[in-house]
Amino acid sequence: MAAITSTDVTVTVNAGDREIAGGGAFKNLTLASVAFGDGSLTYPTGGVPLPSIGSFGLHGGIDAALIIPPAGDGFVYKYDKDNHKILIYAQGMRTGSTTVDACANGALAEDSAAAETVVRLSGTAKDTTYDLGPLREIPAAITPAATTLQMLVIGQ
Repeated sequence: MAAITSTDVTVTVNAGDREIAGGGAFKNLTLASVAFGDGSLTYPTGGVPLPSIGSFGLHGGIDAALIIPPAGDGFVYKYDKDNHKILIYAQGMRTGSTTVDACANGALAEDSAAAETVVRLSGTAKDTTYDLGPLREIPAAITPAATTLQMLVIGQ
């Protein structure tokens, strides 16, 4: 499968969301809508490449960006300033080096509303919180569904 390229990313900036800081500011603020993914193109190694900074209404560069993710997709999005890309992270979990045994009974997992789910975590105790590890960048084989983010970009 082909990976997402910058030409597969659509940046939309409404007239009222351009140059929010005003003409006398040292830096400019722009609120942009960034859309990518269609469920068939894969996440590229190193992140989703963005179109040129001109697409964001800037001329000299993006100094920083704050990303407002879509509700409920479970991913964390970060702007990679050095490479002008969006990185996508998910909850990571790594297994230890202990020999794998048959699955033993364990506690049911709870969702964020404290309701037990049908997922049983083998070898766990009830009413205990477990650290599943740090966020990890999603692998290149993932095919993101249609995603639209809001980005507040700061630059010139």
